[in-house]
Amino acid sequence: MKKNIFIAVLLMTLAACAVGPKYTRPDSKKPAAYVQSAVQTDSITNLKWWDVYQDSVLQSLIKTAIEQNLDLKIAVARMEQSKAILGFNKANLWPFLDYSARARVNNFGNLSEGAGVIFNTNSYSLLGNVSWEIDLWGKLRHANRAAFADLLASDENRKSFYISMVAQVAELYFQLRGLDERLVITQKTVESRRAYLNIITLRFQNGEVAELDKLQAEQLAASAEAQLYAIERFLIETENAINVLMGQPYSPIARGLLNDAQQLPAEIPSGLPSQLLERRPDIRSAEQQLIAQTEKVGVAVALRFPSLNLTGFLGVASPEISNLFQSDAFIGSVAGQLTGPIFHFGQNKRRVEAERAVAKQMSYAYEKTILNAFSEVENSLAQIRTYRNEFNARLTQVAATEKSLMLSKALYDNGYTSFLQVLDSERELYNAQLEKSIALQNQLISTVRLYKALGGGW
Repeated sequence: MKKNIFIAVLLMTLAACAVGPKYTRPDSKKPAAYVQSAVQTDSITNLKWWDVYQDSVLQSLIKTAIEQNLDLKIAVARMEQSKAILGFNKANLWPFLDYSARARVNNFGNLSEGAGVIFNTNSYSLLGNVSWEIDLWGKLRHANRAAFADLLASDENRKSFYISMVAQVAELYFQLRGLDERLVITQKTVESRRAYLNIITLRFQNGEVAELDKLQAEQLAASAEAQLYAIERFLIETENAINVLMGQPYSPIARGLLNDAQQLPAEIPSGLPSQLLERRPDIRSAEQQLIAQTEKVGVAVALRFPSLNLTGFLGVASPEISNLFQSDAFIGSVAGQLTGPIFHFGQNKRRVEAERAVAKQMSYAYEKTILNAFSEVENSLAQIRTYRNEFNARLTQVAATEKSLMLSKALYDNGYTSFLQVLDSERELYNAQLEKSIALQNQLISTVRLYKALGGGW
């Protein structure tokens, strides 16, 4: 009895040992504050996407994409796969129980004529088989922890897909509304240039202006019409992109607020840089992948040590099926087997080195993910500030070019300047109006990108 207790304690002690490295988070360089923003209040990430984007149509599009987006469904399926793999690895920590049943009937006799049967041999058995690998060096525990880290990484990847998908829908929607605005601008420009072309054509027919003026007016009107068709093409492509995100074939996209009616805060707080490590799912995923690989190094190290397997069976066996459950029919056996490598020409050592090299790659990837995250936040903060200033400058530019065009037409109509000045004023006004629309669109998109860069919404 004491001997059995000693063996059990010894096995438990050995099973408590685990070789291989323990994970420690790499030291990452992070700034104390963002260069582009001194705001240290609550971050925009504390708001859900339906609080950030007040447009009810945009909210509806995002909800549909959440329900139907195929990339998001793939990410969820991958998480379910990781969960199943974790359960598979957990099972290795426990004994396996199988069963087997056997019946054999043999009749041996002389095949010559008139000979009888010499003897019969029958056997029947019903057994339960047990096998259990004692996790002496933590191989199975390392594999289990690696699978758990992979599961967490899959969940973080799902969150990353969620954020990216919401951001893509919002960006495309603001782009769509910007194209709508530029379509209206171009349509009005075409109407204005066509009306002015009619005036120039009448003047040419009356001999008041040269044919060159008429041709230049035609060129200006045709240029605006060509731009109109280009914008219509971009509109269809953008609608198609939104439909793909929503997991549906092409259909017209509903419109809500115009871009200049979107309600966004004048100042957008970004929070502290140190909070970014815990907010960004891609950073958390990269760390979980590094943890999983660290555990795989432990598995490779454990493979260099011997493994202990316990096997046994318990059941009944008898030459007669009627006696199968008699007391003397019970049989059983327990055996232990210790196996380990001796000389594999460095194969096991190289396996450990390969896994350590992969872990080093994961560590560098984790640090790079952090650097990219801070870079994206800084870029988004700079874009919000500069696009806001650019939009204000474009407003001034549009007002000035409108007045310039009005004066140019008046001077031309009274014979004080050439038609070239009118053409230049027309082009400048049209381009200024388009650039104003694009600046407003980019200002809204930069807010979306900051929201994404800060890891908000999930």
